[in-house]
Amino acid sequence: MKFNKWISSTLIVAFGALAFTGCEASVGGDKIDTDSVESSMTAQYPGKTGGLKLTEVSCDEGDAKVDATFNCTATNDVGSKLEIEATVTKVDGSDVKFTWHTTKTVAKGSAFADVATTTLQNQGSAVTSIKCPEEIDVKEGNEVDCTATMDNGLTQDVKLTLTDGSGAFNANLSGPTP
Repeated sequence: MKFNKWISSTLIVAFGALAFTGCEASVGGDKIDTDSVESSMTAQYPGKTGGLKLTEVSCDEGDAKVDATFNCTATNDVGSKLEIEATVTKVDGSDVKFTWHTTKTVAKGSAFADVATTTLQNQGSAVTSIKCPEEIDVKEGNEVDCTATMDNGLTQDVKLTLTDGSGAFNANLSGPTP
């Protein structure tokens, strides 16, 4: 006999869809001071992401010209890796204003597995653990194949379908009835 069990759960890994506005940095000659940009991003991120913090930020050198873009990479405190694009919106003497947004988020698969395991257990499933790929590209519609180990030692397929860009997902646990 086969069964399917759907769950819906959320793992907050990032808020890629948000635009960060009002950031400021300094100019070093005709380039933006990357240390200043990185500090500004680090300070602004928690207020827009429900308290998540950036633990590491590294930006390419950018031109201090309106509409110039530059890229950064970052890691937040839940281990998600972020690719960021920033755009200069205003240059006023030695001050630069810019906006930025996350273009890609890659999260630890174990974080998704842990949330799915706990959610299924709380709904009465005999799941002892779930194993997912090491990294998961967090984007709406992405489907991820994972494997659940049941309390009787058998394994079952689990498919995670991400429902948005911040880590919400549906999980479909299917296989023989344990």
